[in-house]
Amino acid sequence: MNDISKLKLLLLAAGDIVLMYISLVAMLILRYHAGFYHELIRYHLVPFTILFAVWVILFYIGGLYDLKNLKNNLIFKRNFSFIILVMFLLAIVFFYVVTEFGVSPKTNLFVFFVLFTALEYAWRHIYNIVLATTLTPLRVTIIGSSRDEDLLVNYITGNPQLGYRIQHRIESIDTTFGEKLSTTDLLVIPDYIKKDKLLVRHIYNTLFRGIAVKDVSTFYEETFGKIPLSELEESWVIENLAVQHYLFDTVKRPVELALAAVLTLAALPLIAIVAVSIKLTSRGSVIYKQQRVGRYEKQFILYKFRTMVQDAESGGPQWAEEDDERITAAGRFLRRTHLDELPQLVNVIRGDLSFVGPRPERPEFVDRLKKKIPYYEIRHIVKPGITGWAQINYKYASSIDDTYEKLKFDIYYLKKRSLVLDMLILLKTMKTLFINP
Repeated sequence: MNDISKLKLLLLAAGDIVLMYISLVAMLILRYHAGFYHELIRYHLVPFTILFAVWVILFYIGGLYDLKNLKNNLIFKRNFSFIILVMFLLAIVFFYVVTEFGVSPKTNLFVFFVLFTALEYAWRHIYNIVLATTLTPLRVTIIGSSRDEDLLVNYITGNPQLGYRIQHRIESIDTTFGEKLSTTDLLVIPDYIKKDKLLVRHIYNTLFRGIAVKDVSTFYEETFGKIPLSELEESWVIENLAVQHYLFDTVKRPVELALAAVLTLAALPLIAIVAVSIKLTSRGSVIYKQQRVGRYEKQFILYKFRTMVQDAESGGPQWAEEDDERITAAGRFLRRTHLDELPQLVNVIRGDLSFVGPRPERPEFVDRLKKKIPYYEIRHIVKPGITGWAQINYKYASSIDDTYEKLKFDIYYLKKRSLVLDMLILLKTMKTLFINP
């Protein structure tokens, strides 16, 4: 994500927070008139501030801070309505459970949400329109004719809220290049141009015309949050991935170990319920054990709740389809809610898995995928995870093409991995408990 995109989202979040407090003050004025200030300071300010912080996180989890979602379409309206409903229910639970603040705002809470929902929807609706039509977009000239350039052109054209407009699409530099640059703010170039001294000279001259220059890989990464495999070379891998993350690696393991232990203890009642439901609805063992490939291609046993019929792979390993007939009735629910992955907390405790990382694949598939997909083995330089950047950004992989796309996200994670990114991925993963992607 570039600096302009970050600024747009920061402004959007600031507007959301301001409207929360405006709605709170407006509600108190309507309810208490001149006594609103006393009510605000003594009873409402602290608990609502706590809720506001949680609600901003909910907005992020729900995708309301993703630029690609900031369009006034049905998807945006559905997500907005769902998040508002969750916020309201969470507020009810909060004030019912936490009584230390001495306030139980039944009518107040209802009035607040009526005001906030109306103001927030109007703000979001107007903001989306401004992003798409009012702000002056950067005029982009893209050089190249590969599939990556095609994807960029189509995506930018269909998402004006990103702040770009395709001004020119050219296959190579020719005599009209200088004329086209006169209406260009950003020039996107393929990597091969860097190896041609004459073409590099043309690009060098653009610096004195105030034109920004980015290579396709960088622009693609900023736009999609993934790395284009077609632009990868071994030198890129060495420069970007052969970097030690000492603080990240040192802190991550003890934090995950403690968190996994706490979650395992807290989830014991749920684990028991799931185990009984599996046993009562299908024949076979409760826990399914499967060989997976981990860090540095070392194999380990992955634990999951069984979601398929017994002997589902008697004919050999195969990818699970979306409507796979081998999935049991209970298994379908477990997969949809991801409860089948609860036993993997044991894998985290043992050190086989992290909470966040590339999803571990089976040895039979790894051998096949390494032959079909370039740089597939790169994903094994870190410990695999229960969830990951690819999992929250792409559907379940059921083919080589799907795996190819998910690898782009995995490599992006390898390049950008940090404690902050892990936390954001875990937050986004929570969305799948309520909305299946």
